[in-house]
Amino acid sequence: MLKIKNYFIIITLVMIVYPMTVFAQDILNQKKSHPVIKQNIQKPLDKDEKQSKQQILTVTPREINLGTISADKSSEGIFTLKSISSDFIDWSTDGPGGWEKLENRKLSGVIKNNSGSLQVGIRLLPKESEDKQKSTSSYVEMKLESGSEKLICRKEFQAGAHKAAIEINSSDGQKTIFATFTIGYTQKNPSINLNPLRLDMGSVPQGKTVSKKILVSNSGKEMLRWSVAARKHAKEDFPDDFHQGKYISFINEEVRGHGVYNVPVNLKDKIEIMGQWKESNGYPTGAEGENFIKVNFSGTGIILYLATYQEDEVNISMSIDKNSIENIELFEDMEENKGELLVAEGLADGPHVFTIVSKDSRLVFEGVKILGRSTAYFPEGSIKIVPNSGATTRQTNYLNVSFNAGQTVPGYYVDDIVFDTNSGEALVEVFAEVLPENISKVVDIYRYYNGTDYLFTADPQAEAKRLIQNRYVKEGIAFRLFKPDNPGTVSFYRWYNPQKKSHFYHSNYTGGGKDLRGYIYEGTIGNIATSKLTNTRELYRWYNAKTGHYFYSTDLQGGKINKRIYKFDGIAGYVK
Repeated sequence: MLKIKNYFIIITLVMIVYPMTVFAQDILNQKKSHPVIKQNIQKPLDKDEKQSKQQILTVTPREINLGTISADKSSEGIFTLKSISSDFIDWSTDGPGGWEKLENRKLSGVIKNNSGSLQVGIRLLPKESEDKQKSTSSYVEMKLESGSEKLICRKEFQAGAHKAAIEINSSDGQKTIFATFTIGYTQKNPSINLNPLRLDMGSVPQGKTVSKKILVSNSGKEMLRWSVAARKHAKEDFPDDFHQGKYISFINEEVRGHGVYNVPVNLKDKIEIMGQWKESNGYPTGAEGENFIKVNFSGTGIILYLATYQEDEVNISMSIDKNSIENIELFEDMEENKGELLVAEGLADGPHVFTIVSKDSRLVFEGVKILGRSTAYFPEGSIKIVPNSGATTRQTNYLNVSFNAGQTVPGYYVDDIVFDTNSGEALVEVFAEVLPENISKVVDIYRYYNGTDYLFTADPQAEAKRLIQNRYVKEGIAFRLFKPDNPGTVSFYRWYNPQKKSHFYHSNYTGGGKDLRGYIYEGTIGNIATSKLTNTRELYRWYNAKTGHYFYSTDLQGGKINKRIYKFDGIAGYVK
């Protein structure tokens, strides 16, 4: 009985253990026979692998010294552009910063797995060394070449050492390379250079004093010694035919160095411009496309003065009262006459329109002289020059020339400012118009509106096309501003933002701390008083922060604007 019981226990244990062993073996076999699936985990790139995936452009060297250039010596250098990647790298450059391009284009190229080159050539543009009156500065031409593409730029420099920065743009970012060069002196002996050669004192009311500057420099290596004074005349002397006439300078000091030319306020009744005019030292230059200047004058003839007159840059046409002027003979003696072109004489004494069309030309237009106007010499002692003597080596001397109209009889005046130097005599012509003391000193400012944009102008006729095209509505005279040269006043500038369709006005050329991004400078509309003068009133400014629009009014209550939206933004100045 005991044996049977033991057998029963053994059989029971076998029945329990064996299935478990088989089950465990099956699981083990399944694991052995089941394929292992590995995840595709990417190994992190090391530093070298990361670099090979990026687009990297290197430029060597970072700076090239092109040495000394002169009238008979140019120079060249080469930058090497290299790609450290397997991808294409596109690069481009606008040329050296601050230089004027002959064409509105970029120089660009593509590099892949190799290197390319950027060749830099530099030269002085030719000028007459015997011309004692021209500026000490010289025009430098830089040519950038890569493959079959080229970019030509120009800029005016004084003698001495200079550095040009060239920015290279690519997907790797922006890199700046440099080309240094030295402009050698054109001659050993001292030679005086004066700028300008014709000084326009403008229209001066009786009893007022105006001041202008003359720059004196030396294009020779040796020291220049000079003294200066207004020419003295006998009482019975009168200007000869050569001096007769009224000179009008196109210069706008307020835009000098800003790139874009605008007609100065005091000339808006005489000069109109159309096109993309650039500025060169404050004078208009056309450069690209067709650009027009119209001069409204009254007289018997007109002379045009060019500040620069390279033969390869002459591409202009001219007309008087829509009658074309033959240019060929006119330009034949241009260099001999130092940029002075007698356009017309012997016209009927009366109003005329002189039109200049500049076509892809880099000529710089200095001004005009209106013939047929009787002139007299300046009264003795009315012109003061400070300093009246000096010594110049490499520096530029600034002379202050002032004219006191006092009780001078109204009319046109002309004279010579004479420089006596150790290299000879040099002259600057000076011109002025004296106005009666009781002449109006203010200008009417008209207000037009289109929605929430308010345009103020002193000359609706000149802006008629724009006012009509943009459907501005006339509201009438808003206030009166002062004419230039009124003591206690400064220019009142105008900007326009085409995205916001909003005008902005300020007495500070930089906008007085306001954000001018997106705004286009449109010039001045007159002069505004910076403090309260006799019989003036405040011009208030409001601002709509939601739309970015400004509103101006002499009404402290803001007139018709919604003051829940517009917030008071201060006093813009004082007006009549």
